[in-house]
Amino acid sequence: MDWQSLTIISSVLIFCFLENIFPFFNFKSTFNQRTYPNLILGIINITANSLTIAAVLHWIWRQKIWYGFLHYVKLPWLSICISFVLLDLYLYVWHRMMHSFSFAWRFHKVHHTEISMNTSTAYRFHTVEVISSNIPKLLLVWLFGIQPVHLLIYELTLAIELVFHHSNWAIPKKIDKLLSYVIVTPNFHRLHHSQIFEDSQSNYASFFSFWDKIFKSYSYPKYPEKIKLGLSQHTHDLNILKLILLPLKNN
Repeated sequence: MDWQSLTIISSVLIFCFLENIFPFFNFKSTFNQRTYPNLILGIINITANSLTIAAVLHWIWRQKIWYGFLHYVKLPWLSICISFVLLDLYLYVWHRMMHSFSFAWRFHKVHHTEISMNTSTAYRFHTVEVISSNIPKLLLVWLFGIQPVHLLIYELTLAIELVFHHSNWAIPKKIDKLLSYVIVTPNFHRLHHSQIFEDSQSNYASFFSFWDKIFKSYSYPKYPEKIKLGLSQHTHDLNILKLILLPLKNN
């Protein structure tokens, strides 16, 4: 096992441990009901990415037609920072688009049907959405010349952050709110997963929460413990087959 995989697995285990020792919500569903469909989706998505995105990235980093705008940035630390911010801004825009267009929402709602949000929810995305989200990202990597190690830094950091803010870990509210001014926190993201439509149209950020401040979509819940997670038309746990076929339904 490489160190990247070990880092991600370790973060999942750590936050899984914390959310079970210090739970925010006491869910009625079993551990298997909450995690298995999400983990299966995660495995499918990782496999799909490795068969498609990895090959294109390999070509981008070997081609000599265009080196990217960051090729002219001679300070390595500045190049890393610009790459990180660009990738995170892209994810904010992508996420907001998934909520803005009905066809895109068909696939993204798979993520929002989660009624027992936990660490495994970080992997609850439809494969079509995952592959589609990487197409503009590949263009971004090519256009700016984002280096492999810089992309790796962002993706690893994001992977840990996604597990963190989807976790059911009960962080003290004052600490959660303080952190939410910089990064996405569990309470901050719980509001985005609310059944109330207006609440779900806020807090689109994936890592840096200040994107929501800049684009006027920031909102911190006054009473996070009162949030009802999921979608009102899907009040039961869905198995893996139902999640995959969900975009085909007209509801």
